[in-house]
Amino acid sequence: MNGSKHDRAGGRAEPATVRFAFTPAAAYVRAARLVAADVAAHAGVATGLLDEVRQAVGEACTRAVLRHRDRGIEDLVRVEFAIGDRFVARITDNAQELRARPSGGFGVNAGRGDARANDHDTLEEDTLSEEITLIVLGGLVEDLVVTGPDANGGTTVSMSWPLPGSGSAADH
Repeated sequence: MNGSKHDRAGGRAEPATVRFAFTPAAAYVRAARLVAADVAAHAGVATGLLDEVRQAVGEACTRAVLRHRDRGIEDLVRVEFAIGDRFVARITDNAQELRARPSGGFGVNAGRGDARANDHDTLEEDTLSEEITLIVLGGLVEDLVVTGPDANGGTTVSMSWPLPGSGSAADH
Protein backbone atom coordinates (compact mmCIF):
# COMPACT_ATOMS: atom_id res chain seq x y z
CA MET A 1 0.00 0.00 0.00
CA ASN A 2 1.36 3.38 -0.92
CA GLY A 3 -0.85 5.71 1.08
CA SER A 4 -1.23 6.56 4.71
CA LYS A 5 -4.32 6.94 6.81
CA HIS A 6 -4.09 10.72 6.33
CA ASP A 7 -4.16 10.72 2.52
CA ARG A 8 -7.75 11.83 2.11
CA ALA A 9 -9.97 14.42 3.72
CA GLY A 10 -11.48 12.98 6.88
CA GLY A 11 -8.30 11.10 7.72
CA ARG A 12 -9.24 7.84 6.00
CA ALA A 13 -6.99 5.99 3.60
CA GLU A 14 -7.75 5.78 -0.09
CA PRO A 15 -9.75 2.66 -1.01
CA ALA A 16 -7.25 -0.15 -1.35
CA THR A 17 -6.96 -3.92 -1.37
CA VAL A 18 -4.10 -6.00 -0.01
CA ARG A 19 -3.98 -9.66 -1.10
CA PHE A 20 -1.59 -12.47 -0.33
CA ALA A 21 -1.60 -16.23 0.03
CA PHE A 22 0.37 -18.58 2.21
CA THR A 23 1.22 -22.26 2.47
CA PRO A 24 -1.28 -23.91 4.83
CA ALA A 25 1.06 -24.23 7.79
CA ALA A 26 0.63 -22.92 11.32
CA ALA A 27 3.96 -21.09 11.09
CA TYR A 28 2.48 -18.60 8.60
CA VAL A 29 -0.61 -17.74 10.65
CA ARG A 30 1.46 -15.41 12.85
CA ALA A 31 2.66 -13.52 9.78
CA ALA A 32 -0.95 -13.13 8.58
CA ARG A 33 -1.94 -11.78 12.01
CA LEU A 34 0.87 -9.22 11.93
CA VAL A 35 0.00 -8.10 8.40
CA ALA A 36 -3.68 -7.79 9.41
CA ALA A 37 -2.88 -5.58 12.38
CA ASP A 38 -0.50 -3.42 10.34
CA VAL A 39 -2.93 -2.94 7.44
CA ALA A 40 -5.82 -2.28 9.87
CA ALA A 41 -3.78 0.34 11.74
CA HIS A 42 -2.73 1.90 8.45
CA ALA A 43 -6.39 2.01 7.37
CA GLY A 44 -7.36 3.85 10.54
CA VAL A 45 -9.08 1.10 12.55
CA ALA A 46 -9.40 2.32 16.15
CA THR A 47 -6.40 1.35 18.28
CA GLY A 48 -8.71 -0.43 20.71
CA LEU A 49 -9.87 -2.78 17.94
CA LEU A 50 -6.43 -3.78 16.60
CA ASP A 51 -6.04 -6.71 19.02
CA GLU A 52 -9.50 -7.91 17.97
CA VAL A 53 -8.49 -7.73 14.30
CA ARG A 54 -5.24 -9.58 14.99
CA GLN A 55 -6.95 -12.33 17.00
CA ALA A 56 -9.89 -12.75 14.61
CA VAL A 57 -7.65 -13.00 11.54
CA GLY A 58 -5.47 -15.50 13.42
CA GLU A 59 -8.50 -17.65 14.28
CA ALA A 60 -9.83 -17.54 10.71
CA CYS A 61 -6.41 -18.38 9.25
CA THR A 62 -5.95 -21.24 11.74
CA ARG A 63 -9.37 -22.58 10.71
CA ALA A 64 -8.33 -22.45 7.05
CA VAL A 65 -4.99 -24.16 7.73
CA LEU A 66 -6.72 -26.94 9.68
CA ARG A 67 -9.34 -27.41 6.95
CA HIS A 68 -6.52 -27.79 4.41
CA ARG A 69 -4.50 -30.12 6.62
CA ASP A 70 -7.45 -32.35 7.52
CA ARG A 71 -8.33 -32.81 3.85
CA GLY A 72 -4.80 -33.15 2.50
CA ILE A 73 -5.07 -29.92 0.49
CA GLU A 74 -1.78 -28.26 -0.40
CA ASP A 75 -3.27 -25.20 -2.16
CA LEU A 76 -2.54 -21.81 -0.65
CA VAL A 77 -4.79 -20.12 1.92
CA ARG A 78 -5.90 -16.79 0.44
CA VAL A 79 -6.13 -13.60 2.49
CA GLU A 80 -7.56 -10.25 1.40
CA PHE A 81 -7.86 -6.96 3.27
CA ALA A 82 -10.07 -4.29 1.71
CA ILE A 83 -10.16 -0.69 2.86
CA GLY A 84 -13.22 1.35 1.96
CA ASP A 85 -16.06 2.46 4.20
CA ARG A 86 -14.97 -0.35 6.55
CA PHE A 87 -11.87 -2.48 7.00
CA VAL A 88 -12.75 -5.93 5.63
CA ALA A 89 -10.72 -9.12 6.11
CA ARG A 90 -11.49 -12.21 4.00
CA ILE A 91 -9.80 -15.57 4.55
CA THR A 92 -10.52 -18.28 1.97
CA ASP A 93 -9.66 -21.97 2.14
CA ASN A 94 -10.02 -24.58 -0.59
CA ALA A 95 -11.98 -27.25 1.30
CA GLN A 96 -15.13 -28.21 -0.59
CA GLU A 97 -17.33 -28.82 2.46
CA LEU A 98 -18.63 -26.13 4.77
CA ARG A 99 -18.23 -28.41 7.81
CA ALA A 100 -15.55 -30.87 8.82
CA ARG A 101 -15.56 -34.40 7.42
CA PRO A 102 -13.50 -37.52 8.16
CA SER A 103 -9.90 -37.21 7.08
CA GLY A 104 -10.15 -40.08 4.58
CA GLY A 105 -6.73 -41.47 5.42
CA PHE A 106 -4.79 -38.27 6.07
CA GLY A 107 -5.14 -38.42 9.87
CA VAL A 108 -3.22 -40.17 12.63
CA ASN A 109 -4.60 -43.57 11.67
CA ALA A 110 -3.71 -43.36 7.96
CA GLY A 111 -2.35 -46.62 6.66
CA ARG A 112 -3.77 -48.67 9.57
CA GLY A 113 -6.78 -50.94 9.48
CA ASP A 114 -8.48 -49.05 12.33
CA ALA A 115 -8.87 -45.74 10.45
CA ARG A 116 -12.53 -46.36 9.65
CA ALA A 117 -13.42 -47.19 13.24
CA ASN A 118 -12.21 -43.77 14.37
CA ASP A 119 -13.66 -41.69 11.50
CA HIS A 120 -16.81 -40.86 13.48
CA ASP A 121 -14.78 -39.67 16.50
CA THR A 122 -12.45 -37.69 14.23
CA LEU A 123 -15.42 -36.10 12.47
CA GLU A 124 -16.99 -35.11 15.79
CA GLU A 125 -13.69 -33.61 17.04
CA ASP A 126 -13.08 -31.73 13.77
CA THR A 127 -16.66 -30.45 13.65
CA LEU A 128 -16.51 -29.38 17.29
CA SER A 129 -13.17 -27.63 16.75
CA GLU A 130 -14.51 -25.81 13.69
CA GLU A 131 -17.71 -24.81 15.50
CA ILE A 132 -15.73 -23.54 18.50
CA THR A 133 -13.57 -21.45 16.16
CA LEU A 134 -16.69 -19.94 14.58
CA ILE A 135 -18.14 -19.24 18.05
CA VAL A 136 -14.90 -17.50 19.07
CA LEU A 137 -14.99 -15.45 15.86
CA GLY A 138 -18.64 -14.56 16.48
CA GLY A 139 -17.67 -13.29 19.93
CA LEU A 140 -14.81 -11.21 18.55
CA VAL A 141 -16.41 -9.72 15.45
CA GLU A 142 -19.82 -8.10 15.15
CA ASP A 143 -19.81 -8.35 11.34
CA LEU A 144 -18.95 -11.99 10.53
CA VAL A 145 -20.12 -13.94 7.48
CA VAL A 146 -19.04 -17.46 6.46
CA THR A 147 -19.85 -18.39 2.87
CA GLY A 148 -19.17 -21.28 0.56
CA PRO A 149 -18.21 -23.54 -0.76
CA ASP A 150 -18.20 -21.44 -3.91
CA ALA A 151 -17.64 -22.28 -7.59
CA ASN A 152 -13.88 -22.11 -7.06
CA GLY A 153 -14.12 -24.37 -4.02
CA GLY A 154 -13.60 -23.48 -0.45
CA THR A 155 -15.21 -21.29 2.14
CA THR A 156 -14.61 -17.65 2.95
CA VAL A 157 -14.68 -16.07 6.38
CA SER A 158 -15.45 -12.35 5.97
CA MET A 159 -15.12 -9.92 8.86
CA SER A 160 -15.28 -6.14 8.98
CA TRP A 161 -14.58 -3.32 11.38
CA PRO A 162 -15.58 0.34 11.30
CA LEU A 163 -13.28 3.08 10.10
CA PRO A 164 -13.39 6.69 11.26
CA GLY A 165 -16.12 8.60 9.47
CA SER A 166 -18.08 5.49 8.50
CA GLY A 167 -21.00 6.59 10.67
CA SER A 168 -20.69 3.82 13.26
CA ALA A 169 -20.84 4.60 16.96
CA ALA A 170 -18.02 2.10 17.46
CA ASP A 171 -15.61 4.32 15.52
CA HIS A 172 -14.23 6.06 18.55
